[in-house]
Amino acid sequence: MFRWLKSIALFCLTLSLLFACNSSAPPTTKLAPLRVAYNLWTGDFPIVLAREKGFFAQQGVSVEAVYTENKQPQIADFYAGKYDGMILTLGDVIGASGNKPDIGVVFAIDDSVGGDAIIASSEIKKIADLKGKTIGATLGGFGELLVEQMLATANLNRNDVTLVKTDANQVLERLKTKQIQAGQTWEPYVSRAVKAGDRVLFTSQKTPGLITDTITFRGSVLRDRPEDVRAFIRAFLQASDYWEKNIAEGNQIIAKALKIPIEDISLQGIKLLKLADNLQAFDKNSPNSLYKNAELYIDFYIRTGSLGSRPDLEKLINASFLPGSS
Repeated sequence: MFRWLKSIALFCLTLSLLFACNSSAPPTTKLAPLRVAYNLWTGDFPIVLAREKGFFAQQGVSVEAVYTENKQPQIADFYAGKYDGMILTLGDVIGASGNKPDIGVVFAIDDSVGGDAIIASSEIKKIADLKGKTIGATLGGFGELLVEQMLATANLNRNDVTLVKTDANQVLERLKTKQIQAGQTWEPYVSRAVKAGDRVLFTSQKTPGLITDTITFRGSVLRDRPEDVRAFIRAFLQASDYWEKNIAEGNQIIAKALKIPIEDISLQGIKLLKLADNLQAFDKNSPNSLYKNAELYIDFYIRTGSLGSRPDLEKLINASFLPGSS
């Protein structure tokens, strides 16, 4: 009887120890995929290839890439915390910095060297013809500055025209309905406009370095998931390299994934940036520095009243996630 009671006691003690060990062990949780938003802009498309070719998985990160043509609501959703990261122009990042969002620019993906443009209806023959006319643009962003730089070439300024808020995907329709006489947009909308009989007045080829697209993440992601961010950048670089070596195949993969015409996909007017380009872009002393172009935007936004004070670029631009950075 005593031995039986002793066995029962030992059995109960063993169970209690096992339960205690299991309850004290931290639960294993699988991190959710990084939700990264992007738009209908060819420079963004390596994110599609990284997903379709399995480069994200190869680099050890799970990514949910969220695509839309309507960029402005997407930007608002990013700053509201609905995405972990987003592909944004440097101008859009600086424009939002007045609200002091907890974000960081970690990689520059491309420079626009003709892919952004101001297009006009056929009756507008030259930039000077825009005096007294209405121009659509993404106000408060790089598009507005691009319009200003175009006007300056014809000795015009923003007071000589009427600027109205127009997203890039709305320009063609508003030209057709004569709500605007010119509009700021980008590829593939530029090529579509030309096919519809509109004309190109000015492109980003004349403003080198002004329009750089960046990968920007929320601060909490940079702090909590730094290795995932680094893996994301490695996969993006891998996809960019693959695409430039396999353009036709890459275009087919992108067109199928996004269900868009293959003729909408072209690297013309876009320079995909390599790691070496980024090392220069994140170097304050480089002529192609993000800091230099950020200052241009800061001056513009302060002048137009969008910014009340200068943002801290040391916090906003973060080179520590580039491959090889310490």
